[in-house]
Amino acid sequence: MNKLTSMDKAKSFNLKRSWIISIGIFLLVQVIFFLVDGTVWEPNINDSNDFFPRMFRSILDWELFTEWFTPYSYPFFNMAMFIHITALVITTIADVIAVLFSKK
Repeated sequence: MNKLTSMDKAKSFNLKRSWIISIGIFLLVQVIFFLVDGTVWEPNINDSNDFFPRMFRSILDWELFTEWFTPYSYPFFNMAMFIHITALVITTIADVIAVLFSKK
């Protein structure tokens, strides 16, 4: 039987801690979005004619955040959740690949 070295245990602990923190932050943000969605506490998007607010508004108006992926009524929350889930999926793939290729 192979015994885990202290280095392997440290990597495993760091990976678990990293995932607990990531999922904890995700859940905390979702609870905040759930509590704020549909209330007067929703952030106000700057609708000026400057380039960046127009660009941001056009991104929020994409069908992806207004029709396809709509767990919240506020498109900014939908976009933030989509980005967060995408980041978690990319991190998951990277961690799985790293674990698979680190095995000897």
